[in-house]
Amino acid sequence: MRGLGTIAFAVLLGCAFLAPAAGGWAFAAGEFAFLAWLASSLRKADVSALRARARPPLEPDEDEIVARYPFYFERPLLARDLASTLAALGLASLLVVPWLTYRVQWAQAILIGVFVFAVARLTRVLSPVLALRVATAKGDREALRLLSAHDGAARKLSAPDQPEADGERRRQE
Repeated sequence: MRGLGTIAFAVLLGCAFLAPAAGGWAFAAGEFAFLAWLASSLRKADVSALRARARPPLEPDEDEIVARYPFYFERPLLARDLASTLAALGLASLLVVPWLTYRVQWAQAILIGVFVFAVARLTRVLSPVLALRVATAKGDREALRLLSAHDGAARKLSAPDQPEADGERRRQE
């Protein structure tokens, strides 16, 4: 996505500020379409294919984190880009809801406000390291166990013969 999703929601945010009636509906429709597409993509992630491609086989803790966050391990670069877009969408939603409420566009404000809960949930699914670190800071031992298994699972799933692993390495350098 390379930031295009963020730019698209910034444009929709501008439309919602300049023309609250039509822009609010456009923002809500764009947010709904993006969240529906993202939920559909998350459902298509195949845990069994991930387990099969792991070299060497996954340990039980690694298998559990892969089963919990399959999209993140299947397509790490896309998950990172989508998490960035979700963060921008969440911030834009937090800006536009009070504005639409002030401009007496109740239906759009309520709809976008409800979507914030979906954005929060999907952000945790696409950014498991962040979610696990927050849970670990709160004293969750289960999250600490999964967080410690993350690096091993990522290493085993990004074998040199995987095309996305090369792009991931280049991006980290």
